[in-house]
Amino acid sequence: MQSQQREDRKPGYKSGDILPYLGQDYILEVRQYPSYRKPGVQLVGERLLVLTAKTDPATVRKAVLEWYCARACRIIPERVEFYRKQIGKSVNGIRIKDVRSRWGSCSSKANLNFNWRLVLAPMEVLDYVVVHELCHLKEMNHSKAFWDLVGEILPDYRKQREWLKRCKLIERF
Repeated sequence: MQSQQREDRKPGYKSGDILPYLGQDYILEVRQYPSYRKPGVQLVGERLLVLTAKTDPATVRKAVLEWYCARACRIIPERVEFYRKQIGKSVNGIRIKDVRSRWGSCSSKANLNFNWRLVLAPMEVLDYVVVHELCHLKEMNHSKAFWDLVGEILPDYRKQREWLKRCKLIERF
């Protein structure tokens, strides 16, 4: 029950909060350095370390969200390229967005959009969303042929799909 309460609670962006990254929980540690003009964020062991002049929650939140977005902008295109080769289709563009209603989308012009919050989920879940959207390049629907294609690439995709249905990451961040 405590685990579920922690999952439902929004972080306060103060030292001791638990923040996810690629499916792992990290302890937020905020350190004040008056000489820092711009906050820095880094993973150090089991800690997500924020070095900043101002330690108020708004400043820390902004720094952490920028770090998440930067990570998403690096990791998601790498995963798209990895799976794109398996599907054999080209992608026109990749955008990382801040949306509250979906994890990803694919346009008929081969533009892929992804929610930056995917970097909070385990890598297998992120990969599932990437594969799901890439499969729309061949099947622009959710037909049996579409799901068969997803299953060829990720045989355990149902497990990842179920994880997304249960998670509350979009609401929390």
